[in-house]
Amino acid sequence: GALLGPNVWNATTTPVGSAAPGSATGQRAINDVCRCDTSGHKVRFVTVEPGVQLEVLDWGGTGKTLVLLTGLGDNAHVFDQFAYQFNDRFHVIGITRRGFGRSSQPAHGYDVDTRARDDIAVLDKLNIREAIFVGHSIAGTELNKLGAVYPDRVKKLVYLDALDIGSGGWATLPQPPPPPADTAEDLESVQRFAAAEARSDGYRKPLAAICNMIRTDPSGRVVGAITPPEISSKIYEGLQQAEYDRIQAPALGIFNKITPQYRLPYYWYLDPAAQEEFNRNIKSLAKWVEGAIQRFRSGVKNSRVIELHDTNHYVFIVDEALVVREMRKFLLEE
Repeated sequence: GALLGPNVWNATTTPVGSAAPGSATGQRAINDVCRCDTSGHKVRFVTVEPGVQLEVLDWGGTGKTLVLLTGLGDNAHVFDQFAYQFNDRFHVIGITRRGFGRSSQPAHGYDVDTRARDDIAVLDKLNIREAIFVGHSIAGTELNKLGAVYPDRVKKLVYLDALDIGSGGWATLPQPPPPPADTAEDLESVQRFAAAEARSDGYRKPLAAICNMIRTDPSGRVVGAITPPEISSKIYEGLQQAEYDRIQAPALGIFNKITPQYRLPYYWYLDPAAQEEFNRNIKSLAKWVEGAIQRFRSGVKNSRVIELHDTNHYVFIVDEALVVREMRKFLLEE
């Protein structure tokens, strides 16, 4: 829905609520009306620099460490189901980047260099020498930086529909129109809001992931997003072109290769004028995605690419079985 932003290719839901950084601390800690985190993970807060703590989820397991990094707007709870597909052979953790969920919201540090340094700081604090990094969407920018700058800390990289939006003219590309605005009924409760988001996006996130994106009033009504819009803007402003040629680690890319016939689930709820705009803009977007996949394939020396076609940006939810199969095949190879 409109409260959390459109599910266009590059970004996961991007909060556009009116929360001020650091405000409503109690509400940011947990929505009292939505104690919906039923996952068996452990939660800890790791200090990555003075005054900045990141929420780190630990789904258990032993073996090599698998680090799950989210798309823009999400928090690590978005992996609450996916993570359990790997903790039989790996130690699986997830990081909620600064500015989102229950992690700190400092005024600075949203450039890709700092975000990658945050991920390494988490490894340092947890005494993890080397890890496999798995990133969805905008997290691809962190994977690129980690692979290029911290090669001794990176065992393997997995890109989940995480293309290089720092190049190829992405910033000036016309985007599909946003989904229709949330109605008053959609905002009546967290559960109603989650249902509206699922209808619009074509998949259902774990409820805990949604709870950690929104603010509610004492009655349980959804009143805004935890993350103010300027934080997402700062992340976009701090993008850099991927240095694929510097990445030495083996890399798997699983990408949604869209065609001009691609329609996001909310397309059918748009008015005719917005549908026409969508039809125009999806053509240039499809061309960009095709080029971006090719840049990854030719740029990363030790890469493997799996192309899905006209599926959902949230490949790890909508195509979970396929993604898990291909990831396990790639990760368990020596």
